[in-house]
Amino acid sequence: MPTARRFLPPIQSLQAFEAVARLGSFTEAATELALTQSAISRQVSALERQLGVALLLRGPRHVVPTAEGASYASAVRGALGQLHHAALALQDKDGAGTLTLAILPTFGTRWLIPRLPRFLRAHPEITLHFVTRIGAFDMGSARVDAAIHAGRADWPATRATLLLEDRVQPLAAPQLARGLQTSWGPDTASDIARLPRLALASRPQEWAGWMAAQGLPPPAPAAMVFEHLAALAQACAAGLGVALMPPFLFRTEIARGELCPLAPDWANGAGYWLMEPDSAAPKRAVADLRTWLVTECSRADGAFA
Repeated sequence: MPTARRFLPPIQSLQAFEAVARLGSFTEAATELALTQSAISRQVSALERQLGVALLLRGPRHVVPTAEGASYASAVRGALGQLHHAALALQDKDGAGTLTLAILPTFGTRWLIPRLPRFLRAHPEITLHFVTRIGAFDMGSARVDAAIHAGRADWPATRATLLLEDRVQPLAAPQLARGLQTSWGPDTASDIARLPRLALASRPQEWAGWMAAQGLPPPAPAAMVFEHLAALAQACAAGLGVALMPPFLFRTEIARGELCPLAPDWANGAGYWLMEPDSAAPKRAVADLRTWLVTECSRADGAFA
């Protein structure tokens, strides 16, 4: 059908266009796809001619999608993702060999990934794919098999397995820690309450809970709020304020004296969980990961090594 073929461009052209739209550069797209810059430019130009629509605005230094191009790039990205997952499914008909796991950025890089060699040695048949997610999301539409979640197990339509209790501790840069009481007590808690407070957007009530646990009145709003734990830790180390953070993820900074504990750690009632969709029987790879995670977290050094 000649008319229909006009709207089915070659996949190479779609990949080239999606990369340029996402990266804003023909050069970077060429590097990512292992092609020449001129090849990428030809693919995108051919796509625009085939569709009869200008998809990109080409500047001297940057490339940005047109309004039509931005909309089309989003659709192309989704279609390419579906093709990728379909190819994986063909190669892994029983679901045993691949696992797409959503991870929290800081927990993933600092706790999970350093331990993964142990998992892969035990399960060399499993291929892991990672995506980064914060908070609850629809695992079905995201094509995610499981997710590491920090907080409470109140995620709809999921099964939750507790991995670690969430304990946080007031941490600050050395310059803010100076002058505080050297021994923990009510006066120290009051001193901490007077410092600028940094907070996570996903945990807006955590400081209020900590203050209540110390017998202190509710705090004023935080001086700064961050989306990611890593950014919160960097701001804390820069001396911008005190933050409630899980010390097991920042043992290196604490050991180097870049972050100083100001009080004992505190159980905030939350945890780190493995979340799985409850709509279907778990894949074998997910069951293997769950068993390994529970064992790893129960080790004597599981939370702190």
